[in-house]
Amino acid sequence: MVTAPPEGLTAEYGRYVATFGECRGCHGPDMTGAPASAVSPAIPNPRPMVATWTLEEFVQAMRTGVRPGDTPFADLMPWQNAAQMSDADLAALYTYLTTAP
Repeated sequence: MVTAPPEGLTAEYGRYVATFGECRGCHGPDMTGAPASAVSPAIPNPRPMVATWTLEEFVQAMRTGVRPGDTPFADLMPWQNAAQMSDADLAALYTYLTTAP
């Protein structure tokens, strides 16, 4: 059983959001990417890219599937999961991704 940390704009709560949003399943337990395997291509580390975005840009990208600069996410990126998250959950996820693992 997983106990949720208090909801809020914290890296701890953002890690929880990344867990239940299925982000960590692909991007790795610390959201630092994953090497290619027999069943999937390499998954990038999103942290350096997200660190260059504002919170507003991050939320917009997660809602639309298009990164700042009008570059769509790769087809394998299930951004539609994140698009269903609340603004508060996306803000916590952003905090987690912009905090050192």
